[in-house]
Amino acid sequence: MAAEALAESACRDFPGSDVRVVDFLSYDRGLRDRIRSAFYFFTIRFTPGAYHFVYQRLSNNKWFSHLLFRPYLKKMEKFVNNFSPDLIISTHVFCAMASSELKVKHQSIKAVQGVLTDFLDDTYWNACRLDRFFVATGELKDKMILSGVPETSIEVTPFPVRQVFHRKGDSKKLCRKLDPNLRPDIYTVLVLGGGEGLGRIEDVVGVLKEFPIQCLIVTGRNERLRNKLTRLKQDYPRLFVLGYIDNMHELMDISDLCVTKPGGATVAECLVKGLPMIACRPPLPGPETENMTFLSSKNLAELCPTMDSLRKAVLKRIDDKKI
Repeated sequence: MAAEALAESACRDFPGSDVRVVDFLSYDRGLRDRIRSAFYFFTIRFTPGAYHFVYQRLSNNKWFSHLLFRPYLKKMEKFVNNFSPDLIISTHVFCAMASSELKVKHQSIKAVQGVLTDFLDDTYWNACRLDRFFVATGELKDKMILSGVPETSIEVTPFPVRQVFHRKGDSKKLCRKLDPNLRPDIYTVLVLGGGEGLGRIEDVVGVLKEFPIQCLIVTGRNERLRNKLTRLKQDYPRLFVLGYIDNMHELMDISDLCVTKPGGATVAECLVKGLPMIACRPPLPGPETENMTFLSSKNLAELCPTMDSLRKAVLKRIDDKKI
């Protein structure tokens, strides 16, 4: 999402430039990539303790970080050989590591830059040899300086968010457009679990069913979850279940509250839209934990680690809306 926002900005500010967005996790994807992806989602869903150990204990291990970014280097070099870019901007840290290696080998690459898509976490980023780092907070800049990154190479800039999130849509018109059964006069909660539909979404729906509200559930690529929740609509007609979407800005425009995991891009979009946020489960160690720390310190989001705390928080917000 951040990459698309950057490309949109580049095309607008530099008309005629050849701007390409490449997802190197999916690019030229082979068996090893599918195994790595499956292992990652398995660990964060079923064994978060193992994920915590790997993230915290091995983040400063140069051999381990080299092992992680190596596949990206091979893919990026294959792409660069056919494209010859002047500038590479990375929003993923392992792509950033790979781009710094490629700059040494390819004279056509004039600069390599990185956009950090979290608010406090600089893990692995502080080891990158980039010409420029763009961060969203002064706190993150200070943290990187303490890690040895030259201050002159770090710039604090707003988190990249697509222009559609900066425009406010008419909720009545959007409700008619999205689903004739949506009502703009009913308190609406948007529930997000990322592109893979992760988190305790079923438990969240179980809590939200208790209130006279309508719920928009985005399950992403998780078709199994989407089908399971769709079957609940017979008993809960105010439940609207969607899969992978490209109109998140419209859903946010008709919502009063977002229940989500504290990923950087979604948080930034909610902040731009002025949409209140609740994180409904303990964040994953690393970026999500750091994001939640930042958001809580600024009173920008509320953490509800239990379903009971979520129930109380939603009830309070509904009552506040009525006042």
